[in-house]
Amino acid sequence: MASAVVVAEDTESALIARAQMALSHCNWEVGECAAQWTKRFARGRTDADFGALVGLSPDQVYQRRRVWETFGDVCGNYPILKWSHFYAAINWDDAAECLQWAQDVQAGVAEMRAWRRAQHGEDLSEAASDESMGFGPVELTVTSEAAPFDVSPTRDSESMVGEGMQTAALAAGGTPSNSNSNYAPFREDAATPPPRETSERQEPTTEQLIKRMTSAIERCHGAMNDHFMKQFENLPEKIRKRFLKSVEQLAEKVAELG
Repeated sequence: MASAVVVAEDTESALIARAQMALSHCNWEVGECAAQWTKRFARGRTDADFGALVGLSPDQVYQRRRVWETFGDVCGNYPILKWSHFYAAINWDDAAECLQWAQDVQAGVAEMRAWRRAQHGEDLSEAASDESMGFGPVELTVTSEAAPFDVSPTRDSESMVGEGMQTAALAAGGTPSNSNSNYAPFREDAATPPPRETSERQEPTTEQLIKRMTSAIERCHGAMNDHFMKQFENLPEKIRKRFLKSVEQLAEKVAELG
């Protein structure tokens, strides 16, 4: 892991200082610091407390810590991929396959997501299930997405905005405004091309539905941090009742599974 300054990490203050220095250049390093702090110094404190110490929101800390804990030991196998590739794949059971494909063909995040959907037989003209529910990965901070061992900036704000526009267009079932008539969500020369879509849409299998539901539920669980729990009671009663009712109905259906 590249760092502008090497500091001893045998104290909490040193670890916090390292995370603060990394804020402007490396999501990976912030995630590593958050993971180490949680294991060594938290003593009952949460991501919200770490965020207050380094200047991030609880969600931002949670995102970076989870990505590091999930992919920190293997990210070096995908040297050209950005942090956002791994963030997009955080809940995918086929993450390794998708990341390897993106590595092999040098695909962007939007391309990787579209390629995965095609492999699952999804209709790419419709929004992905997690996107339509509002659980798609969203990373709005300006921290660099450089690979963990790359100390030089590899993307500017214009390119990041461009990719964000492509992702939004894909979710809406359209094409980016700056694209030509041959635009596809992933390049035609990409390895292992997905099957051509047929005029008759195939319904997803139960296994595919379970995988999508599992990812959505995991995202729900991850979003329900301390900040969420504190703010929930301040929401309008109608919203709270609807949420609790839907969770109750889901629990009843799950109980029927045996």
